[in-house]
Amino acid sequence: MTRTLQSRLKRQRARRQAVFLVFGCTAVVGMVLLVFTLTSPHYNGESSYAGAEAQAAEEAIARPQGRAQAPLSLEAPPLSLGVGGDVTFGLAVADVIASEGTAYPWTDISPLFGAYEIIAVNMEGPLCRDDIPASVQSSVCLRGDASCAAPMADAGIDAVCLANDHIMDYGTAGLEETLNVLRAEGLASFGAGCNLVAAERPLVLEAENGAKVAMVSFCDVSSPAREAGDDTPGIAGLSLERIGETIGAAETDAHYTVVLAHWGEVGSQEITQRQREIAKACVDAGADLVVGYHPHVVQGIELIEGVPVIYSLGNLVFSPESETGKSAIFVGCRFNGGGLTGLEIVPLDVDGGKPVPLSGERAVDVLNYLKTASPGVDFDMSPVTGTANIML
Repeated sequence: MTRTLQSRLKRQRARRQAVFLVFGCTAVVGMVLLVFTLTSPHYNGESSYAGAEAQAAEEAIARPQGRAQAPLSLEAPPLSLGVGGDVTFGLAVADVIASEGTAYPWTDISPLFGAYEIIAVNMEGPLCRDDIPASVQSSVCLRGDASCAAPMADAGIDAVCLANDHIMDYGTAGLEETLNVLRAEGLASFGAGCNLVAAERPLVLEAENGAKVAMVSFCDVSSPAREAGDDTPGIAGLSLERIGETIGAAETDAHYTVVLAHWGEVGSQEITQRQREIAKACVDAGADLVVGYHPHVVQGIELIEGVPVIYSLGNLVFSPESETGKSAIFVGCRFNGGGLTGLEIVPLDVDGGKPVPLSGERAVDVLNYLKTASPGVDFDMSPVTGTANIML
Protein backbone atom coordinates (compact mmCIF):
# COMPACT_ATOMS: atom_id res chain seq x y z
CA MET A 1 0.00 0.00 0.00
CA THR A 2 1.40 3.33 -1.04
CA ARG A 3 1.95 6.18 1.42
CA THR A 4 -0.60 8.28 -0.50
CA LEU A 5 -3.29 5.61 -0.11
CA GLN A 6 -2.45 5.22 3.57
CA SER A 7 -2.83 8.97 4.09
CA ARG A 8 -6.15 8.95 2.24
CA LEU A 9 -7.47 6.12 4.39
CA LYS A 10 -6.38 7.92 7.56
CA ARG A 11 -8.18 11.08 6.45
CA GLN A 12 -11.33 9.08 5.69
CA ARG A 13 -11.18 7.40 9.11
CA ALA A 14 -10.66 10.82 10.74
CA ARG A 15 -13.67 12.22 8.90
CA ARG A 16 -15.83 9.24 9.93
CA GLN A 17 -14.71 9.67 13.54
CA ALA A 18 -15.46 13.38 13.42
CA VAL A 19 -18.93 12.74 11.97
CA PHE A 20 -19.55 10.10 14.65
CA LEU A 21 -18.49 12.50 17.40
CA VAL A 22 -20.68 15.29 16.02
CA PHE A 23 -23.75 13.04 15.81
CA GLY A 24 -23.01 11.54 19.23
CA CYS A 25 -22.63 14.90 20.92
CA THR A 26 -25.73 16.23 19.18
CA ALA A 27 -27.75 13.25 20.42
CA VAL A 28 -26.52 13.71 24.00
CA VAL A 29 -27.28 17.43 23.97
CA GLY A 30 -30.70 16.74 22.49
CA MET A 31 -31.52 14.22 25.22
CA VAL A 32 -30.41 16.66 27.93
CA LEU A 33 -32.56 19.45 26.47
CA LEU A 34 -35.56 17.11 26.19
CA VAL A 35 -35.28 16.04 29.84
CA PHE A 36 -34.82 19.66 30.94
CA THR A 37 -37.87 20.76 28.97
CA LEU A 38 -40.06 18.01 30.37
CA THR A 39 -39.05 18.52 33.98
CA SER A 40 -38.71 22.31 34.29
CA PRO A 41 -41.59 24.79 34.94
CA HIS A 42 -43.02 26.50 31.92
CA TYR A 43 -42.98 30.23 31.55
CA ASN A 44 -46.55 31.42 32.04
CA GLY A 45 -46.32 34.60 30.02
CA GLU A 46 -46.95 37.00 32.91
CA SER A 47 -45.61 40.50 32.60
CA SER A 48 -43.11 41.97 35.03
CA TYR A 49 -44.49 43.85 38.02
CA ALA A 50 -41.81 44.45 40.65
CA GLY A 51 -39.00 43.20 38.44
CA ALA A 52 -38.03 39.69 37.41
CA GLU A 53 -36.64 38.76 40.83
CA ALA A 54 -39.73 39.98 42.67
CA GLN A 55 -42.03 38.18 40.26
CA ALA A 56 -40.11 34.93 40.67
CA ALA A 57 -40.26 35.27 44.45
CA GLU A 58 -43.99 36.05 44.38
CA GLU A 59 -44.71 33.06 42.21
CA ALA A 60 -42.61 30.79 44.42
CA ILE A 61 -44.96 31.63 47.29
CA ALA A 62 -48.30 32.04 45.57
CA ARG A 63 -48.18 29.64 42.64
CA PRO A 64 -49.69 26.15 42.99
CA GLN A 65 -47.09 23.48 43.64
CA GLY A 66 -47.40 21.97 40.15
CA ARG A 67 -50.40 20.67 38.24
CA ALA A 68 -50.78 16.96 38.96
CA GLN A 69 -50.99 14.69 35.97
CA ALA A 70 -53.64 12.63 37.72
CA PRO A 71 -56.14 13.39 40.54
CA LEU A 72 -54.58 13.34 43.99
CA SER A 73 -55.17 10.25 46.08
CA LEU A 74 -58.55 9.96 47.78
CA GLU A 75 -56.63 8.81 50.85
CA ALA A 76 -55.68 12.40 51.49
CA PRO A 77 -53.66 13.12 54.65
CA PRO A 78 -55.31 15.02 57.51
CA LEU A 79 -54.88 18.79 57.72
CA SER A 80 -55.98 21.48 60.17
CA LEU A 81 -56.76 25.04 59.05
CA GLY A 82 -57.75 28.06 61.11
CA VAL A 83 -59.54 30.99 59.46
CA GLY A 84 -59.91 34.44 61.03
CA GLY A 85 -61.88 37.50 60.03
CA ASP A 86 -61.11 41.02 58.81
CA VAL A 87 -57.80 42.61 59.78
CA THR A 88 -56.82 46.27 59.40
CA PHE A 89 -53.96 48.31 60.76
CA GLY A 90 -55.65 51.60 59.91
CA LEU A 91 -58.37 53.69 61.56
CA ALA A 92 -58.38 53.45 65.38
CA VAL A 93 -56.18 50.33 65.26
CA ALA A 94 -53.29 52.55 64.13
CA ASP A 95 -53.60 54.55 67.36
CA VAL A 96 -53.65 51.36 69.45
CA ILE A 97 -50.54 50.05 67.70
CA ALA A 98 -48.76 53.38 68.16
CA SER A 99 -49.46 53.15 71.88
CA GLU A 100 -49.12 49.42 72.57
CA GLY A 101 -46.83 48.14 69.80
CA THR A 102 -47.35 46.15 66.62
CA ALA A 103 -47.50 42.79 68.43
CA TYR A 104 -50.31 43.90 70.77
CA PRO A 105 -53.29 42.78 68.60
CA TRP A 106 -52.08 39.16 68.57
CA THR A 107 -51.23 38.56 72.23
CA ASP A 108 -54.48 36.79 73.18
CA ILE A 109 -55.29 35.07 69.89
CA SER A 110 -51.89 33.61 68.97
CA PRO A 111 -52.21 30.60 71.36
CA LEU A 112 -55.37 29.63 69.48
CA PHE A 113 -53.50 29.90 66.17
CA GLY A 114 -50.96 27.43 67.49
CA ALA A 115 -53.55 24.63 67.48
CA TYR A 116 -53.65 24.61 63.66
CA GLU A 117 -51.12 23.79 60.96
CA ILE A 118 -52.18 26.67 58.69
CA ILE A 119 -53.77 30.03 59.56
CA ALA A 120 -55.37 32.43 57.03
CA VAL A 121 -56.90 35.89 57.51
CA ASN A 122 -58.25 38.72 55.34
CA MET A 123 -56.23 41.94 55.40
CA GLU A 124 -58.07 45.18 54.60
CA GLY A 125 -55.75 47.85 53.22
CA PRO A 126 -52.13 47.75 52.02
CA LEU A 127 -48.95 47.90 54.08
CA CYS A 128 -47.23 50.87 52.47
CA ARG A 129 -45.46 54.17 53.07
CA ASP A 130 -47.43 56.24 50.57
CA ASP A 131 -50.09 58.32 52.34
CA ILE A 132 -51.76 59.65 49.20
CA PRO A 133 -54.86 57.56 48.33
CA ALA A 134 -55.53 56.35 44.82
CA SER A 135 -57.73 58.49 42.60
CA VAL A 136 -60.36 55.73 42.47
CA GLN A 137 -60.98 55.09 46.13
CA SER A 138 -63.57 54.10 48.68
CA SER A 139 -65.04 56.60 51.13
CA VAL A 140 -62.67 55.27 53.81
CA CYS A 141 -59.06 54.50 52.90
CA LEU A 142 -57.16 51.95 54.96
CA ARG A 143 -53.46 51.25 55.19
CA GLY A 144 -50.91 50.04 57.71
CA ASP A 145 -47.21 50.31 58.30
CA ALA A 146 -44.84 47.67 56.94
CA SER A 147 -43.76 46.91 60.51
CA CYS A 148 -47.14 45.24 61.10
CA ALA A 149 -46.23 42.27 58.88
CA ALA A 150 -43.61 40.60 61.09
CA PRO A 151 -45.91 40.31 64.14
CA MET A 152 -48.52 38.62 61.95
CA ALA A 153 -46.00 35.99 60.96
CA ASP A 154 -44.76 35.65 64.54
CA ALA A 155 -48.35 35.12 65.73
CA GLY A 156 -48.65 32.10 63.43
CA ILE A 157 -50.41 33.48 60.35
CA ASP A 158 -49.38 31.76 57.11
CA ALA A 159 -51.60 33.25 54.41
CA VAL A 160 -53.16 36.67 53.83
CA CYS A 161 -56.17 37.17 51.58
CA LEU A 162 -56.02 40.40 49.55
CA ALA A 163 -59.20 40.14 47.45
CA ASN A 164 -61.12 42.95 49.10
CA ASP A 165 -62.30 46.51 48.54
CA HIS A 166 -59.43 48.22 50.41
CA ILE A 167 -56.18 46.59 49.29
CA MET A 168 -56.05 49.01 46.31
CA ASP A 169 -56.79 52.13 48.40
CA TYR A 170 -53.26 53.38 47.66
CA GLY A 171 -53.08 52.21 44.09
CA THR A 172 -50.80 49.77 42.34
CA ALA A 173 -47.75 51.12 44.18
CA GLY A 174 -49.42 50.30 47.49
CA LEU A 175 -50.26 46.80 46.30
CA GLU A 176 -46.72 46.23 45.01
CA GLU A 177 -45.17 47.34 48.30
CA THR A 178 -47.60 45.13 50.22
CA LEU A 179 -46.66 42.05 48.21
CA ASN A 180 -42.98 42.76 48.80
CA VAL A 181 -43.47 43.34 52.53
CA LEU A 182 -45.50 40.15 53.00
CA ARG A 183 -43.03 38.14 50.96
CA ALA A 184 -40.10 39.41 53.04
CA GLU A 185 -41.77 38.10 56.20
CA GLY A 186 -42.63 34.71 54.70
CA LEU A 187 -46.36 35.46 54.49
CA ALA A 188 -48.11 33.99 51.45
CA SER A 189 -50.80 36.09 49.79
CA PHE A 190 -53.57 35.47 47.29
CA GLY A 191 -56.50 37.28 45.69
CA ALA A 192 -54.45 40.14 44.16
CA GLY A 193 -51.44 40.36 41.89
CA CYS A 194 -49.64 41.81 38.91
CA ASN A 195 -52.40 40.75 36.49
CA LEU A 196 -55.61 38.71 36.34
CA VAL A 197 -53.82 35.37 36.12
CA ALA A 198 -51.81 36.13 39.28
CA ALA A 199 -54.82 37.55 41.14
CA GLU A 200 -57.02 34.53 40.46
CA ARG A 201 -54.29 31.95 40.93
CA PRO A 202 -55.10 29.54 43.79
CA LEU A 203 -52.63 29.53 46.66
CA VAL A 204 -51.59 25.99 47.58
CA LEU A 205 -50.16 25.45 51.05
CA GLU A 206 -48.67 22.15 52.16
CA ALA A 207 -48.56 20.73 55.70
CA GLU A 208 -45.59 18.74 56.97
CA ASN A 209 -47.40 15.45 56.29
CA GLY A 210 -47.87 16.36 52.60
CA ALA A 211 -51.52 17.40 52.83
CA LYS A 212 -52.28 20.31 50.49
CA VAL A 213 -55.00 22.91 50.75
CA ALA A 214 -55.79 25.30 47.91
CA MET A 215 -57.17 28.72 48.78
CA VAL A 216 -59.13 30.77 46.26
CA SER A 217 -60.49 34.28 46.78
CA PHE A 218 -62.75 36.73 44.94
CA CYS A 219 -64.15 40.18 45.73
CA ASP A 220 -67.75 41.03 44.77
CA VAL A 221 -67.99 44.50 46.30
CA SER A 222 -65.20 46.57 44.75
CA SER A 223 -65.03 48.99 41.85
CA PRO A 224 -64.18 47.31 38.52
CA ALA A 225 -61.33 49.83 38.25
CA ARG A 226 -59.60 47.99 41.10
CA GLU A 227 -59.83 44.59 39.48
CA ALA A 228 -56.80 43.07 37.80
CA GLY A 229 -56.75 42.98 34.01
CA ASP A 230 -54.86 40.94 31.48
CA ASP A 231 -51.84 43.24 31.86
CA THR A 232 -52.73 45.41 34.87
CA PRO A 233 -52.39 44.82 38.64
CA GLY A 234 -55.38 44.55 40.94
CA ILE A 235 -57.66 42.20 42.80
CA ALA A 236 -59.58 39.13 41.68
CA GLY A 237 -63.06 40.35 40.89
CA LEU A 238 -65.86 37.84 41.25
CA SER A 239 -66.97 36.28 37.99
CA LEU A 240 -69.53 33.49 38.17
CA GLU A 241 -68.35 32.39 34.73
CA ARG A 242 -64.75 31.88 35.92
CA ILE A 243 -65.45 30.41 39.37
CA GLY A 244 -65.76 26.88 38.05
CA GLU A 245 -62.50 27.03 36.12
CA THR A 246 -60.52 28.54 39.02
CA ILE A 247 -61.84 26.16 41.66
CA GLY A 248 -61.42 23.25 39.26
CA ALA A 249 -57.74 24.11 38.85
CA ALA A 250 -57.37 24.32 42.62
CA GLU A 251 -58.93 20.90 43.08
CA THR A 252 -56.42 19.35 40.71
CA ASP A 253 -53.49 20.77 42.65
CA ALA A 254 -54.57 20.04 46.22
CA HIS A 255 -56.41 17.60 48.44
CA TYR A 256 -58.75 20.27 49.83
CA THR A 257 -60.19 23.52 48.44
CA VAL A 258 -61.33 26.55 50.45
CA VAL A 259 -62.93 29.68 48.98
CA LEU A 260 -62.75 33.06 50.74
CA ALA A 261 -65.38 35.42 49.33
CA HIS A 262 -65.63 39.18 49.93
CA TRP A 263 -69.35 39.90 49.60
CA GLY A 264 -72.55 41.10 51.24
CA GLU A 265 -73.42 44.43 52.88
CA VAL A 266 -71.37 46.21 55.54
CA GLY A 267 -73.01 46.15 58.99
CA SER A 268 -75.84 43.85 57.94
CA GLN A 269 -76.47 40.46 59.53
CA GLU A 270 -78.82 39.60 56.68
CA ILE A 271 -77.52 37.26 53.98
CA THR A 272 -78.24 38.56 50.48
CA GLN A 273 -79.50 36.52 47.56
CA ARG A 274 -76.28 37.38 45.72
CA GLN A 275 -74.24 35.78 48.51
CA ARG A 276 -76.30 32.61 48.27
CA GLU A 277 -75.92 32.55 44.49
CA ILE A 278 -72.13 32.84 44.73
CA ALA A 279 -71.97 30.24 47.50
CA LYS A 280 -73.94 27.75 45.40
CA ALA A 281 -71.63 28.32 42.43
CA CYS A 282 -68.56 27.68 44.62
CA VAL A 283 -70.03 24.46 46.01
CA ASP A 284 -71.06 23.26 42.55
CA ALA A 285 -67.49 23.90 41.37
CA GLY A 286 -66.08 21.65 44.10
CA ALA A 287 -65.24 23.81 47.12
CA ASP A 288 -64.95 21.94 50.43
CA LEU A 289 -65.62 25.11 52.46
CA VAL A 290 -66.74 28.68 51.71
CA VAL A 291 -65.97 31.54 54.13
CA GLY A 292 -67.18 35.14 53.79
CA TYR A 293 -65.84 38.58 54.68
CA HIS A 294 -66.84 42.27 54.38
CA PRO A 295 -70.02 42.72 56.51
CA HIS A 296 -67.83 43.18 59.67
CA VAL A 297 -70.51 41.39 61.69
CA VAL A 298 -71.26 37.72 62.18
CA GLN A 299 -73.69 36.16 59.72
CA GLY A 300 -75.23 32.70 59.74
CA ILE A 301 -73.97 29.36 58.44
CA GLU A 302 -75.61 27.23 55.79
CA LEU A 303 -74.94 23.73 54.49
CA ILE A 304 -75.23 23.53 50.72
CA GLU A 305 -75.15 19.90 49.60
CA GLY A 306 -73.29 19.14 52.83
CA VAL A 307 -70.65 21.86 52.30
CA PRO A 308 -70.49 24.53 55.05
CA VAL A 309 -70.84 28.16 53.98
CA ILE A 310 -69.94 30.65 56.71
CA TYR A 311 -71.34 33.87 55.34
CA SER A 312 -69.33 36.24 57.56
CA LEU A 313 -66.79 35.73 60.35
CA GLY A 314 -66.93 39.36 61.44
CA ASN A 315 -63.79 41.20 62.49
CA LEU A 316 -60.48 39.94 63.85
CA VAL A 317 -58.15 42.93 64.31
CA PHE A 318 -60.43 45.95 64.10
CA SER A 319 -62.01 48.72 66.15
CA PRO A 320 -65.74 48.19 65.57
CA GLU A 321 -68.05 51.20 65.57
CA SER A 322 -71.02 49.25 66.96
CA GLU A 323 -71.65 46.66 69.68
CA THR A 324 -72.69 44.18 66.98
CA GLY A 325 -69.27 44.41 65.39
CA LYS A 326 -67.50 43.52 68.64
CA SER A 327 -68.65 39.90 68.39
CA ALA A 328 -66.85 37.67 65.90
CA ILE A 329 -65.95 34.04 65.30
CA PHE A 330 -62.82 32.11 64.47
CA VAL A 331 -63.24 28.85 62.57
CA GLY A 332 -61.10 25.77 63.07
CA CYS A 333 -61.33 23.30 60.18
CA ARG A 334 -60.29 19.64 60.22
CA PHE A 335 -59.84 17.88 56.89
CA ASN A 336 -59.19 14.20 56.28
CA GLY A 337 -59.62 11.60 53.55
CA GLY A 338 -60.36 14.20 50.87
CA GLY A 339 -63.02 16.24 52.65
CA LEU A 340 -63.96 18.45 55.59
CA THR A 341 -64.60 16.31 58.68
CA GLY A 342 -64.83 18.85 61.49
CA LEU A 343 -65.69 22.52 62.01
CA GLU A 344 -65.14 24.25 65.36
CA ILE A 345 -66.54 27.70 66.10
CA VAL A 346 -64.66 29.87 68.61
CA PRO A 347 -66.50 33.07 69.67
CA LEU A 348 -64.38 36.22 69.97
CA ASP A 349 -64.65 39.65 71.51
CA VAL A 350 -63.02 42.26 69.25
CA ASP A 351 -62.42 45.66 70.77
CA GLY A 352 -59.56 48.13 70.74
CA GLY A 353 -57.92 46.32 67.83
CA LYS A 354 -57.49 43.11 69.81
CA PRO A 355 -59.39 39.80 69.42
CA VAL A 356 -59.93 37.82 72.63
CA PRO A 357 -61.47 34.29 72.78
CA LEU A 358 -64.67 34.39 74.81
CA SER A 359 -65.80 32.06 77.57
CA GLY A 360 -68.78 31.64 79.86
CA GLU A 361 -72.08 33.39 79.21
CA ARG A 362 -70.69 35.78 76.61
CA ALA A 363 -69.44 32.88 74.50
CA VAL A 364 -72.79 31.12 74.83
CA ASP A 365 -74.61 34.30 73.75
CA VAL A 366 -72.60 34.52 70.51
CA LEU A 367 -73.10 30.80 69.80
CA ASN A 368 -76.84 31.02 70.48
CA TYR A 369 -77.13 33.92 68.04
CA LEU A 370 -75.18 32.00 65.42
CA LYS A 371 -77.35 28.92 65.93
CA THR A 372 -80.53 30.98 65.51
CA ALA A 373 -79.10 32.58 62.35
CA SER A 374 -78.25 29.14 60.91
CA PRO A 375 -81.49 27.16 60.55
CA GLY A 376 -80.97 23.53 59.65
CA VAL A 377 -77.36 23.47 60.92
CA ASP A 378 -76.69 21.12 63.84
CA PHE A 379 -74.59 22.76 66.58
CA ASP A 380 -72.91 20.74 69.32
CA MET A 381 -72.32 23.49 71.88
CA SER A 382 -70.01 23.17 74.88
CA PRO A 383 -70.60 25.79 77.60
CA VAL A 384 -67.49 24.51 79.36
CA THR A 385 -65.11 25.33 76.50
CA GLY A 386 -67.21 28.15 75.07
CA THR A 387 -67.03 26.62 71.60
CA ALA A 388 -69.33 24.73 69.24
CA ASN A 389 -68.78 21.99 66.66
CA ILE A 390 -70.82 21.90 63.46
CA MET A 391 -72.08 18.38 62.85
CA LEU A 392 -71.31 17.52 59.24
